[in-house]
Amino acid sequence: MAQLSYHDVFWFVPNLIGYSRVVLAAMAVFGMYYEHPCLTFVSYALSELLDVADGYYARKLNQCSKFGEVLDMVTDRCTTTVLLTYLAQLYGSRVLALIFCLIISLDISSHYMQMYSQLITGKTNHKQMDQNAHWILKAYYTDRKVLFAFCFGNEAFFLLLYLNKYLPYYALYLSVPLTLAAFPISLIKNAINVVQLYESASDLARLDAAEINKTKK
Repeated sequence: MAQLSYHDVFWFVPNLIGYSRVVLAAMAVFGMYYEHPCLTFVSYALSELLDVADGYYARKLNQCSKFGEVLDMVTDRCTTTVLLTYLAQLYGSRVLALIFCLIISLDISSHYMQMYSQLITGKTNHKQMDQNAHWILKAYYTDRKVLFAFCFGNEAFFLLLYLNKYLPYYALYLSVPLTLAAFPISLIKNAINVVQLYESASDLARLDAAEINKTKK
């Protein structure tokens, strides 16, 4: 069997799906800043749905890759960051802007620290949980339905906040209840990010302590 080159990894099916997510995210950003809410909504929603597809095909085709994992995470963080930044502008509230900034900071820092701590401790990816992992993180990462529900609900909440600013008043009778229903999911998702940040920071600190103690012997 021919050996794979790094060029072949770029052409893995899940990575091709990842590239399409980047294009859709760029279209969503264009729609935001050029006042095309329909384009933004459809592009952003499709990008999030394809987030499920790339993982599915990575497992099905045995095409899991570290490049694909990082591409997926970077795309997720960038799309959420751009949307929250735009929401801060759209709503024009200093309090909401502060909240959105805190959510962005928590999202990026918790996922980066989780990925780094997992890789440096020998895990193959940031979703791999061992028996010592926090029970909340094990429940979140080991059940794909739970993971999808919280990720989808969180992004749906932010996207509905965006859409509510453009919908006619009669459509708000449907979108506002959906927004309220998604709010507790988003709240729990960000609480999980807090747990993830603390646990990954603790893992890194334990590793530091062990290495320092080893040098003292």
